Amino acid sequence: MPPRPALRHAGVTLVELLAVIAIIALVAAIAIPQATSVSPAVADAAAVEIAHAIRFAQREAARTGKYHVAEIDPVKQTVRVYRLAGTTTVDEDINNPVMHPVDKVPYRITLAGNAATRAVVASSVFIYGSDTTTDVTFGADGSPVDVNFVKGKVSTSALSADGVVRLQLGAVQRTVTVDKTTGRVTL
Repeated sequence: MPPRPALRHAGVTLVELLAVIAIIALVAAIAIPQATSVSPAVADAAAVEIAHAIRFAQREAARTGKYHVAEIDPVKQTVRVYRLAGTTTVDEDINNPVMHPVDKVPYRITLAGNAATRAVVASSVFIYGSDTTTDVTFGADGSPVDVNFVKGKVSTSALSADGVVRLQLGAVQRTVTVDKTTGRVTL
């Protein structure tokens, strides 16, 4: 009886392994730059969404003749639009929430998602005299004002400098600016 040939064990050769690694490296080299180019678009979209919320608060103030606030919260990563309850309080009118014009729910934006793939509000600064806040309030004429009620009387003060909301996604930064006089919102 002739000797049996040795059975070959299943496996891969070094050449086959190197070929697979080269193909994976080539695919990664093509795909990774395209994935990182999404970052500016995501930051742009977040900036546009915040600018829309601020403009909406301004338009609603002018339309209704009531103070409207765009509350930008860098800690909670939210933007909310609401109106003040009346002329003798700085409280939110919880009985009449400002509704989002498309969604028909109370106007609130949450910058959600994975922290590596979402733009975040790095800062929100609105300076009214010596008062610094993250919110911008608009009066009946659509101009930004700080509203205080002291002993039943309305006291307002204008922005001392342009209001600035800064967004960041990795190295990409975007800025939303509110003009201190007119309230014009620019990106």
